[in-house]
Amino acid sequence: MISICRYTLNKQTEWDDFVKVSKNGTFLFLRSYMDYHSDRFHDHSLMFYNEKGKLIAVLPANGPSKSPLKGDFPANQLSPFKGERGGGLFHSHQGLTYGGFVLSPEIHISEVGELFRLTISYLKENGFCEWIYKQIPYIYHLIPSQEEDYWLWRYNATLKACNMMTAIDLGNSEIDITSSRKRTYFNKLTRQGYTVAIDDNIRNFWPILEDNLMERFCSRPVHSLSEIELLKQRFPNNIVCCTVKNPDGKTIAGTLLFITQQIVRTQYISASHEGKHTNALDYLMLSLIRHYSKNPQYRYFEFGTSMAEDGIHLNEGLILQKEGFGGRAVACKIFTMAL
Repeated sequence: MISICRYTLNKQTEWDDFVKVSKNGTFLFLRSYMDYHSDRFHDHSLMFYNEKGKLIAVLPANGPSKSPLKGDFPANQLSPFKGERGGGLFHSHQGLTYGGFVLSPEIHISEVGELFRLTISYLKENGFCEWIYKQIPYIYHLIPSQEEDYWLWRYNATLKACNMMTAIDLGNSEIDITSSRKRTYFNKLTRQGYTVAIDDNIRNFWPILEDNLMERFCSRPVHSLSEIELLKQRFPNNIVCCTVKNPDGKTIAGTLLFITQQIVRTQYISASHEGKHTNALDYLMLSLIRHYSKNPQYRYFEFGTSMAEDGIHLNEGLILQKEGFGGRAVACKIFTMAL
């Protein structure tokens, strides 16, 4: 029999230790990453134990708001008790790129069904009306981990959104499908003395990113500079800033990489006016793809999603750029279950 309880601060070590040995968890599910934006999301993560008291799954999640719910403890002392009336939407997880159940490698498909049954019962008991379930894309699974697909179907979950990511299979060495045009830019900039700095100072790149987003979209990065520097300090091997330097040593383009067990993901990509004029981003991406493909640990190079502002249509121009490096489509699905 499986039991369920709500995450509390005194369980942080247990939670983190489990995520590190799970079959589909990444550093984004560690509490020191999840809790950096605890001022924006009201954490309501859940933990699941088998009959022997062993942790077999966790569910990163948040409730409808950061404001304390009726009967809640303060944010730094979340109530472990059932019966508090949450109400509204239950997200798993609204503040993360992907979410869903993080599972033990030994878990059985029938036990995953029990996780869904218990969670639905718990959410009903606590007054939630809808569960928004954001899947972990299959390329992040260290071993097969798609039990949830069956149970989402069994529990009549509705597909709410399908965001398209683009990823390169670094293990496919049979053919090189990077466009000849991108290889031409790469060779040209190499001859001219442009270089790539891996694990550069984030402050060399962030002004370029901020200026670009403000100029094109009148917006700011999801992470502030102080937030991303804090996360970099906490995860120095997982968050890496890579930049392009012109022959004079000036930073003209860059990207932030989020590196997990087998995936290198571009979290932000941006170039200055000089960087755009010289096609520095093509040079940067091809350099990084070649660099990380030499390490057999990394199976995929992932470019993130390419959706239009309405969240429904594709940004086809952006996808074509990514496909020009050999990237192909990976679905990131979000389901909803009425309770």
